[in-house]
Amino acid sequence: MFWLILLVPLVCWLLAARAPRTRWRVGAVLAVLTVAELGVAYGGWRVRHFQHSLEVLMIAAGVVVLLAGLIWDWAGTDGGGVQHWIARVLGGLYGVLALFVLLYFVLGDLGVFAEDQAYGGKAVATPDAELLLPLPAGLTVADHTTSCSNTRSYCMRTFAIAAADGTPDDQVAGRLLAHLGDSGGWTFGSAGEERLADWSGTRWRACRTAGWWLDRQNENVSVFAFTPGIPHNRFAPARAAVTVEFMFSHTQVCE
Repeated sequence: MFWLILLVPLVCWLLAARAPRTRWRVGAVLAVLTVAELGVAYGGWRVRHFQHSLEVLMIAAGVVVLLAGLIWDWAGTDGGGVQHWIARVLGGLYGVLALFVLLYFVLGDLGVFAEDQAYGGKAVATPDAELLLPLPAGLTVADHTTSCSNTRSYCMRTFAIAAADGTPDDQVAGRLLAHLGDSGGWTFGSAGEERLADWSGTRWRACRTAGWWLDRQNENVSVFAFTPGIPHNRFAPARAAVTVEFMFSHTQVCE
């Protein structure tokens, strides 16, 4: 039903306006803004870097256009009938209420209301599978999981990768690092050895800060190559040679 709210300015304007020239000029602007707002609102993961920022700016622009149009039309006519006055009042109320809602929305995305500023801000999206897929020929997904914190201050997607073409396990990580660099522009730091309980291996990490204004977030990717011969467990699914983990967050700062 969200799309119905976006239609309110246009509907109020068409019911309130009396001057034909003003009616269609302002109506055309509001119609373009409404279509653009719907496109961004339902753009999903692909517009994550600017979705909330554009929504706020376009809705605010729609409110300004609506209120200015109502004043312009009123000044150029003799007032109109009951229908016009009801539509004007509703349009004015919508404009004032929308501005307060937008202010609350902006402050929430900026983390103002969060008890811990590090955990505040826009709820992050779950990293999409297309960050990694499709894989280079000969590599396959052996396991795949997603998870998010309760506050959605971070979300992760983890792939366990195995070779299906006989590529030695110690070469899988290199192919994946090259693939992520070519397809996603990731730049990895130097490799580091890690050991925990009964598993160990080499990890490469990359991090970048992305998004505009309200949509800023840290995007991390980790490529972990298991030491050959370790037992299979939840960190090392059967046949997996490497895990690739993507994480979007407000909590882990890129260094």
